[in-house]
Amino acid sequence: MLIIPAENRPDWKKPPLITILLIVINVLVFFVYQGKDPKKLEQSYQWYGESGLVQREYEPFRDYLRRTNPVLLQQLDAEDEEGAPAASALGAQFTHSANDKDFIQALHKELDGDPQWRADRARFEQLINSLSDRAYAFNAKEARWDTWFTSMFLHGSVMHLLGNMVFLFIFGFALEAAIGSGVYLLLYLCSGLGGTLLYWASELGKDSSALGASGAISGLMGMYIALYGLRKINFFYNVIFFSGHVRAPALIVFPVWVGYELLGSWNGGDGVAHWAHTGGMLFGFVLLAIWLRFGLKYDRNYVEKIDPDAPFKSAHARIQELMVAMKPDEARQKAMDLVKAMPQDARAWRTLYGVVKISPASREYHQIVHSLFKQAGNAARDSDMHGLMREVAHDYVQIGGETPALTENVSLMLAQRLGRVEHIKPLAAVVERLLQRHCKHEAMPRILQAASILSAKANLGHQAQHFRAQLEARFPDSQEARQLAAHPAA
Repeated sequence: MLIIPAENRPDWKKPPLITILLIVINVLVFFVYQGKDPKKLEQSYQWYGESGLVQREYEPFRDYLRRTNPVLLQQLDAEDEEGAPAASALGAQFTHSANDKDFIQALHKELDGDPQWRADRARFEQLINSLSDRAYAFNAKEARWDTWFTSMFLHGSVMHLLGNMVFLFIFGFALEAAIGSGVYLLLYLCSGLGGTLLYWASELGKDSSALGASGAISGLMGMYIALYGLRKINFFYNVIFFSGHVRAPALIVFPVWVGYELLGSWNGGDGVAHWAHTGGMLFGFVLLAIWLRFGLKYDRNYVEKIDPDAPFKSAHARIQELMVAMKPDEARQKAMDLVKAMPQDARAWRTLYGVVKISPASREYHQIVHSLFKQAGNAARDSDMHGLMREVAHDYVQIGGETPALTENVSLMLAQRLGRVEHIKPLAAVVERLLQRHCKHEAMPRILQAASILSAKANLGHQAQHFRAQLEARFPDSQEARQLAAHPAA
């Protein structure tokens, strides 16, 4: 049975960095760290034979099977060839010697008196215990504190890893976008711990181990349901031979997921830690539900698929319609209303400017350009607004005639924002405006110096000399004038 949400798509303009990081960590752990396991296992098998452990433990192994599993002993005896153990017998002895703790305890009790065996056995156990599942998987009997975390990043096979990473991405990118990276990562880890806790409770005292990110990922499934609640969302399902899409309240799917895991735990025998899945799912659901109840801020627009740009898009479309219908006055009023509603948005100002620039001789045109320049001056870190300001500055100085929008304060601001060679034309016009006004502002020497240098770079020698002369004449004692005097070629 497969039921997964099909409600959202990743926004690669805002990539799910934590989800991607978790996937990368899991993949690296599997292929870089766990990828060494086959070689370690081969070394331990080779040592088991070369050290003589296989011969010394042969009779204790047979005695152990007589007591605990006579059927297996009969099968192995039937496969013996001329008294030498067959490959299956060697494999069975090696497996028990490496993993059967009751047999290992019996070996130590019987053979500890042999120093050579103790030394060889210690080396063998060191090799076996270096395997990833022995070192860092969660064992219900030992319950080492570090393995509560490390087991979340181990996997038993490529398919185990692949399946988990697909589900991690499907649920992870949406949750990270909705609740934020920090809360998402915290609840992911807490869900993994919750899954391990329920697995431990279900296997208490047993020598059984679990590994994998499934508990934490099941927590993401529970969190997803808690986030969407009774909202209807799209699900993809595949049950036996039936598959398709269905739109239903998210909460309806939660008991289906939990019931499926409980059924799996009841049947057992499939090698899946269903209790870890159940625990993770329940923890994830409860933790996020409580957090939301106590006021966790989440992206409601993302969850409810509200387009934050809808007001702008609607107003912009209406303004375009009015312009096409040759109703510029109504369009201008609508554009001014849009700017009042969104004064910080460069798109709103661009829309208004697009309406008024068709009448550059009108009083409204100059008023709006002046207001736009002032707004851009106040938006110190808005690159979109600054880009629009430079575009309008280029247009404005080309219309000729009076430029009432270039008040002293606006001209000072523009002169300090147009400090690049490609903006030399509007810069020169603004600086001339300031000179005409006999501006004495403390920034003027710096502005004149910049205008002179940029004019020279633009191969406008006469203009460069003009601004230099103005600097030396009006501000002869300024540092900038002294610098130009010290470098005549500047």
